[in-house]
Amino acid sequence: MKLRKRKNKKLPFIGITCEVIKQKPYFSEFYLFCDYRYIRAIMRAGGTPVLIPIIPFGRDVSKLLEHIDGLVIIGGADIHPSFYHEKPSRKTNPIYRGRTHFEIQLYHAARKKKLPIMGICYGMQLINVIHGGSLIQDIPSETKKTRNHRSIHHPLHTVNVIPNSLCHQIFRRKSFPVYSSHHQAIKRPGNGLKVTAFADDGIPEAIEGPSHVFAVQWHPEKQAKNPIQMRLFNYFIKLARSRRKRIRRA
Repeated sequence: MKLRKRKNKKLPFIGITCEVIKQKPYFSEFYLFCDYRYIRAIMRAGGTPVLIPIIPFGRDVSKLLEHIDGLVIIGGADIHPSFYHEKPSRKTNPIYRGRTHFEIQLYHAARKKKLPIMGICYGMQLINVIHGGSLIQDIPSETKKTRNHRSIHHPLHTVNVIPNSLCHQIFRRKSFPVYSSHHQAIKRPGNGLKVTAFADDGIPEAIEGPSHVFAVQWHPEKQAKNPIQMRLFNYFIKLARSRRKRIRRA
């Protein structure tokens, strides 16, 4: 793995959230884990990855971000529909709610510290829900004439980028193939968020929000050898490095 060399510069610390594996009923015991491909992509772009554990509800999560220069909210299972005021459908497979509660607190703490925030897959959906948006709970059963967005045999599909958007600025492409694996999607965009890329079937694939908040529905970490996909991580690390410099000068 080739890493970017940074002479005489401290690499920015990038906080990465974790997924949850249940070990006993009702999540009385669970493991936290992170797909190494997220870590590898951050390192390739010139960042120092730092895994952020879930802590008990009510604790001050801002302390976890004291030395962090950017936050990545990674993929996961389904957000419980109660977070966007709906009842679960039969197709919904909710994630541990403790993770969602924790990451909502973490997101607000990161915004308060003016950290750049990037969401991937579940992370994009969470950001949308935090901003008051809603989700399609199951694309195949709730929409018509849409492709299979979680196909094992055909995981690649094309995304089409809105001109003059941040997404277009980052990728410098009108369209390109992405690795996708999800059965939920944004239904109603949250307040202050703009959808900036769509799949051919109209499913939202990227959003951008206020002050360096952006997210994608696909999995760029699974295509980190692709220079086009690495542009997302390179841009994110650039923002984190700029913030680190400002803080050190203050």
